[in-house]
Order: sequence, then structure tokens, then C-alpha cells
Amino acid sequence: MKAKKVDDALDQMQNAMQKLYKIVDKLEQRIASLEKVLASHAKCIGEIRASEIELNPDLRKKIVKRLGEFHDCR
Repeated sequence: MKAKKVDDALDQMQNAMQKLYKIVDKLEQRIASLEKVLASHAKCIGEIRASEIELNPDLRKKIVKRLGEFHDCR
């Protein structure tokens, strides 16, 4: 009788661990995706700063705000 309870408890723990591993995998995938977005944004910002076009401060703020809104929509 006790062996049955132990086996049931082990099965429940294994199921819980499998669910946790799936959650961790999805989080890792999301982090990787966000890292790619961050790299892309950093590249764009670097290109803007390196360009010879001098942006006035108001336009620069609008661009940064728009990039932030674009990122929030994803």
C-alpha cells in the first residue's frame, strides 16, 4: 500500500517537473527572441547616430518613442 502511494507521489513529481521544464524552455525562447530584437534596435540606433544627418532633438525623441511603441506592439 505504501509503495503505491510512493509511486503516485513520484509520478506527480515527474509530471510537475515536465511542466516546469516546458515553462523554462518557453521562457528561454522568449529571452532569445527579445535579445534578437534588442540587437536589432541597437544596430538601428547606432546607424542613426553614425549617420551624417543631424536630427533635431524633437525629431530624435519622436523616433525613439516610435521605436518603443513598435516594440510594445510585438
